[in-house]
Amino acid sequence: METPFPTLSVALPDSSLIDSKSLLEKSLRVAQFARALSIFRVEKVYVYHDASSAVRPDDSKLITLLLEYLDTPQYLRKLLYPKMKLLQFAGMLPPIQSPHHKKFLRASEIRGEEARAGVLVRDRGKWVVDVGLDRTVPFVGNTETTRKANFKLSVKEGQLVANEIIGKVGDSEYWGYHVLIVRTLSEITSRLSSVKFLITTRRGKPIPLIIPSLTKSFNHTSEVVLIFGSPRNDVWEIVNEIDRDLVSSSLAINMFPLQGTNTVRLEEALLGSLAIINSIRA
Repeated sequence: METPFPTLSVALPDSSLIDSKSLLEKSLRVAQFARALSIFRVEKVYVYHDASSAVRPDDSKLITLLLEYLDTPQYLRKLLYPKMKLLQFAGMLPPIQSPHHKKFLRASEIRGEEARAGVLVRDRGKWVVDVGLDRTVPFVGNTETTRKANFKLSVKEGQLVANEIIGKVGDSEYWGYHVLIVRTLSEITSRLSSVKFLITTRRGKPIPLIIPSLTKSFNHTSEVVLIFGSPRNDVWEIVNEIDRDLVSSSLAINMFPLQGTNTVRLEEALLGSLAIINSIRA
């Protein structure tokens, strides 16, 4: 029996936009991050603090806000995100079009069971779910949360109803990523039972030399986390003393051993590194 590939995650510093000037440039760059994360089925995005740089608070907020916004189906965006300056250029950004970004349907078109992202709302004293249909759907269950969640639609006694899905929606279909904010990389280990950290750096071992051993190590890991540095500093220059032991025990990989440029931009590193990892997991 084939061992399933562990959860694929990415760790990005909150200084990822430090060399971008305008809000438009920053927004377009985060959109590139979101596209890369979605193309290669990343399930978690850890945004960690870069203590080595003077990170602008709005930049840190913009990264998490836009990543979450772009992962949200369009039919839920007005409900979850009020107008704000940081989302000024959100309408210009390329859509992700992941499987959970479903098209508008009439409730009468739902046949059998269907999973959809939605939000619970109160209507005349009752909980209903907005899942991008021509009307809201009655909610069956005890959860009373207004956050985005996944729901299973089904017909019960002739009526369309919604139940919240706990855990993964399915084994094969990609259902977007979750954004998690951590102060240090070490916080990630407190959330996981078994994790393999891969640091993308020019100082690491060339990826072709370690693919066999890397693939073997995945069989004993619940989550693989690719750690990226900022546009200005390598991971080793970013981490503080708390994270130094974690980083020194991680596997450092040079994903571009024959690179023909002096630097690899973060959005390029994301696409290239995730493409390589994806070829290993395929």
